[in-house]
Amino acid sequence: MLSSFIVRLVYFSNRFATAIVLLAFLISLGLGWYVKGHFKINTDINQLIAADLDWRMREAAVEKGFPQKSDLLVVVVDGNTPDAAESAAESLTLKLRTMPDRFSQVVRPDRIPFFLKNGLLFLSKDEININLDQMIQAEPMLGIMASDPSLRGFSDMIGLMIEGVERGETDYKDVDKPLNDIAATVEASLARQDKPLVLQGMGPVQKPSLRDLRKFILIKPVLDYTALEPGAASSNALRAVANDLQLTPDHGVRVRLTGSVALNDEEFASVAEGTGFAMILSGVLVLVILLLALRSLRLVIPILLTLIAGLIATTAFALAAIGSLNLISIAFAVMFIGIAVDFGIQFGVRYRDQHHLEPDHVKAMTRTARLIALPLTMAAGSTSLGFLAFIPTAYRGVSELGLIAGAGMLIAFILNITLLPALLAFTRPSAEPESVGYKWAAPVDAFIQTHRTKILVTALLIAFIGIGIATKVRFDFDPLNLKDPQTESVSTLFDAMKDPDFNSYTIAILRPSLKAAQQLADTLRKLPQVDHVLTLGSFVPEDQDAKLDLISDANIIFSPAMTETTPQTPPSDAEILVLLHKLAEDLHSIPNQPPSAVRLAKAIEEVVKRPDPLLLQRLHKNLVTVMQSKLESIKQSLSAESVTTDTITGDLRRDWITPDDKALIEVYPKGNPRDYKTLIAFTDAVRQIAPDATGTPISIQESGRTVTSAFIHAGFYALLAIAFLSYLILRRLRYVLILMAPLFLAGILTLATIVLIGLPLNFANIIAFPLLLSLGVSYSIYFVSYARAGLNNPLQSSMARAVLFSAATTLVAFGSLSLSSHPGTSGMGKLLTIALLYSLACSFFLLPALLTPSKFDKQ
Repeated sequence: MLSSFIVRLVYFSNRFATAIVLLAFLISLGLGWYVKGHFKINTDINQLIAADLDWRMREAAVEKGFPQKSDLLVVVVDGNTPDAAESAAESLTLKLRTMPDRFSQVVRPDRIPFFLKNGLLFLSKDEININLDQMIQAEPMLGIMASDPSLRGFSDMIGLMIEGVERGETDYKDVDKPLNDIAATVEASLARQDKPLVLQGMGPVQKPSLRDLRKFILIKPVLDYTALEPGAASSNALRAVANDLQLTPDHGVRVRLTGSVALNDEEFASVAEGTGFAMILSGVLVLVILLLALRSLRLVIPILLTLIAGLIATTAFALAAIGSLNLISIAFAVMFIGIAVDFGIQFGVRYRDQHHLEPDHVKAMTRTARLIALPLTMAAGSTSLGFLAFIPTAYRGVSELGLIAGAGMLIAFILNITLLPALLAFTRPSAEPESVGYKWAAPVDAFIQTHRTKILVTALLIAFIGIGIATKVRFDFDPLNLKDPQTESVSTLFDAMKDPDFNSYTIAILRPSLKAAQQLADTLRKLPQVDHVLTLGSFVPEDQDAKLDLISDANIIFSPAMTETTPQTPPSDAEILVLLHKLAEDLHSIPNQPPSAVRLAKAIEEVVKRPDPLLLQRLHKNLVTVMQSKLESIKQSLSAESVTTDTITGDLRRDWITPDDKALIEVYPKGNPRDYKTLIAFTDAVRQIAPDATGTPISIQESGRTVTSAFIHAGFYALLAIAFLSYLILRRLRYVLILMAPLFLAGILTLATIVLIGLPLNFANIIAFPLLLSLGVSYSIYFVSYARAGLNNPLQSSMARAVLFSAATTLVAFGSLSLSSHPGTSGMGKLLTIALLYSLACSFFLLPALLTPSKFDKQ
């Protein structure tokens, strides 16, 4: 009945071709208009997995309590000097805070008021003494700037340095670098460039640490989840600001972006860029393969038009049924083309074969429909069921993909038995002069029939060996391994992670109170897998009394300089020029004319020669304003007070205590967290004590478990559904088992191979398995249907030609992805290629052995 219905439908479509084509055109036009007006992509990766899972709810609880810590852009500012880094970070921060339409939060974690006031308390007593000694040595000069914050005061400060050298109170070597740094700032100002004075050079020479040269800015950008790169607009605005502020390498500063927003944006861009060439290459190769398979544009063009109509209809269905595509379900387009083209090739090649036997177009079409009805229906039904089985899984990204791709297979099937025959009625390909099968395959058919037992035993032996190897397959749950390490965000993240306190693999735990959090933290610190643990209590400095005494003593010395006095009347430009002229003369008077003094004197003389108010303003900005900022910083640091958890201010407290007083614990791993064994040991140890822990290490592992579970369950459901459908149509359990055998062997061999070549499963390449299931079943169905029809020598038939070329189109479509520079896309392409090759090999060699006529057809 099914075959008869399809034959009549094909005949009807061919006879009323004009009406069918016109109707299809109008429907495609309407659906295309709908797609254009409703097309959306939801790029929010947080929605790819169901939110009601236990680990997702714990993750959401932390994000709800501390929303400022999620969806961040992390700006890494590196400077050639500490002052260059500080100045760049501060100027960038201040500018970004004026752009709330792009950035809802801009925070410098090292410059929040709490640390500006109490920062010295977190140093050791020796480190505090060193810092205070440097301040005390600079006190006379800083005092001058405090009482006269102008170029006049700055000039007096340099004069004091010169007097110290002339009196022998100061070694010239101690002022050589400061004079050179001041000269460099003046020279830059003369060149109309901003080069703030390097204040570190004003004290004793010491090698700056990485933390001195690197500053971080934490930004919460405004995201647009309808764009492929939700944070791109904000990131581009930030880069434009950095460029306008001349925060570039040629000015001694480098600004880079990382954090979850930048990582995800560059991931999407990298995938799109990496697949661009692959898509073009695969498109050309698919067209070439279609021409080789069908040898006529009169066949190729109708198939391509049918494919386009199906793609439009499936896209419209996706938008109507779900509302938007996600970052996984958008892959339905590639799958649709790769699989739906199989239906067209099967129809086209069988039509060519029948047209060779029957010159009349209508009769050849009817004979083709009769031959293709059963296998094409089974292939479409099985493929659709394979995808629909993913709907009930918790992996929403694949669940939606399953719905769309499953519906797409049915749409493709309907169009291939209606629109394609109608289009062929217009193009009417010429009758074939010879059979389209493979006569050269006769020896292969004979070999398989003769050595059937050996082939089956060999296949069984290979399967057993493969199972032993396949059990060692590993799932790589770290999404960083899927990203392109050459992108700015990834390379910057790896660079930043050299600092042990900048670690994205921390575990987060919420407790109802700070007391409970500190008790748990004490327990966690004893674990050998834990490096350190932070709570709000971690920001209460040790040995405060002794440190506060040191700071108090220094404050007494600095009080005169810090005490506000009546500000002096700002000097006029003319007065400044006179003072600068005298300063240049004083520099020339230093004994032995040190090069740094001569350099500064010449620069100042050049300023005097140019009585330019804008130049003096620039000098004030780059010399005086910087000194004022340093004075304010010292003043704040010398106002430190005793710290307790109760006195910690809100700017820090909000990162550790929720509005309802729940306390956060952050646990840092010991060792290399990017080593999966280290990370698993770390998370297992912590979760034994705190089962409700969350954070990146746990989320990525739980994501991996959710994904693999989704594929295992969906695969099981799909196999049951496909087996049931096959039994309904084939009516023999033996045929059903034979249908599944190549699929199982191909799966085993695929898993064993990726173990041997060191290619772990991951979030990207695991999608190869539903494709293997769908395509593998399709290939098997064609062979089984051929055998059920009582036909022998399958490899010589047009059926084998259709399967081979169909597999070839899919192979180049997916295999070309392996050429991508993006690791995730490349790995997916490699696994798809391996899976398809094994599926094809099993269909062409194992199935004919299982379907030997003497074994089955005589029953």
